[in-house]
Amino acid sequence: MNGDWERVLRLAEAKVGKHNSEAWLRPIRPLGLQDGGFHLEVPTPFFKDWILGNFAAPVREAIAETFGQPTSLVFHVQDKQQGELFEAAQPSPLPPASKPSGRKKTGLVQNFTFSSFVVGGCNQFAHAAATAVGKRPGDSYNPLFVYGGVGLGKTHLINAIGHATLGRDGRERIMYLSSEAFTNELVVHIQRNRMTEFKNKFRRADVLIVDDVQFLSGRERTQEEFFHTFNSLHESNKQIVLSSDTAPEDITGLEERLRNRFESGLIADIQPPDLETRCAILKKKARAKRLDLPDEVALFIASRVTSNVRQLEGALTRLAALAALHQKTDITLDFARQVLKHLSVKPKTVSIAHIQQTVADHFGVSVKDLTSRRRTKRVTFPRQIGMYLSRKLTGASYPTIGSHFGGRDHTTVLHACKSIAKRLESDMELSDSVRKLEALTDT
Repeated sequence: MNGDWERVLRLAEAKVGKHNSEAWLRPIRPLGLQDGGFHLEVPTPFFKDWILGNFAAPVREAIAETFGQPTSLVFHVQDKQQGELFEAAQPSPLPPASKPSGRKKTGLVQNFTFSSFVVGGCNQFAHAAATAVGKRPGDSYNPLFVYGGVGLGKTHLINAIGHATLGRDGRERIMYLSSEAFTNELVVHIQRNRMTEFKNKFRRADVLIVDDVQFLSGRERTQEEFFHTFNSLHESNKQIVLSSDTAPEDITGLEERLRNRFESGLIADIQPPDLETRCAILKKKARAKRLDLPDEVALFIASRVTSNVRQLEGALTRLAALAALHQKTDITLDFARQVLKHLSVKPKTVSIAHIQQTVADHFGVSVKDLTSRRRTKRVTFPRQIGMYLSRKLTGASYPTIGSHFGGRDHTTVLHACKSIAKRLESDMELSDSVRKLEALTDT
């Protein structure tokens, strides 16, 4: 049994990830097959509910593949005080596998839909654009190019478009894949001398969604094939959705003709979520996992995890796992502080990077905008403010500041500092804004 169960764990881990496997699957003890059900021992009733609500399908599939037969799951809860097993009030069979719909595999992530996406000021424009594309694919915003940092929801949003367009106006061929997968497909078809098959596979799509297109950088043959695929789909009024960690103009090693294609539609960026949005994300994910998360605990986590949504979810998963293992029915703020003490805020020193982020948030641009070669007024003015504050608050040299702002020379930084200083003498509104920004860098 031990060897078979280890195989079950490996198969399930490939679908739920190592972190979830260690927290939720490894503590399970298999009891074996009996009366058409696979019996499992879990530490608490909450643990059982969590497995059923989040990981039942991959566990069931792994058991079926290992033992060669479909089965239901029956949970037994260990009574730690008496050392006895108690069967759950009702056996908990998994729902039968859904019947094939006849549609081809799309590659879409099942739970990444518009209904599970939390909208805030950081992603409102990108969400509105994605919703419009989902309703009218191939119309106004084609291509749609979504960019932003790691873990901010790009993949979720572009998957939501795929789910929304599936079956709309007879569109059945929805394809979602990463640029890395596109490259791998190309290599395999070249090796097998099946390039016609490769071209047909992608150029027949009704909606093509490609994640992380920045990884096309430097791959000449892949870029060439993607260029022709893009043209074929666009000319046929088929929707193209792309995502990247940076704007098209900032992707190095990208052919100019492909960059122009990416910029020909609508470009929407996603910024890091603000405090309120982070709290909303935590509460929504907790509800989806049937976890009662008090507002003060959500605020505690959101105040300490500021970078991306994945880290928020990781903190929530750790909290839930430890609550289950310690049989905590109520998650208190003290318990959250104890188990998430690694999230404690460390005293900040003012850095150029911190100033850049503060300025970017204030003016509604990204740090990448501040360090890019863009010269539009929307970017150049915040950039000058950032340089001025960097000089004033850190005392860094002009060349050092220039290196943080896209490799600009010291004369450019000097000009920016003098220009802002002069305007501050007569522009009271600007003076108020700069004072607020100085205060924000201390928080």
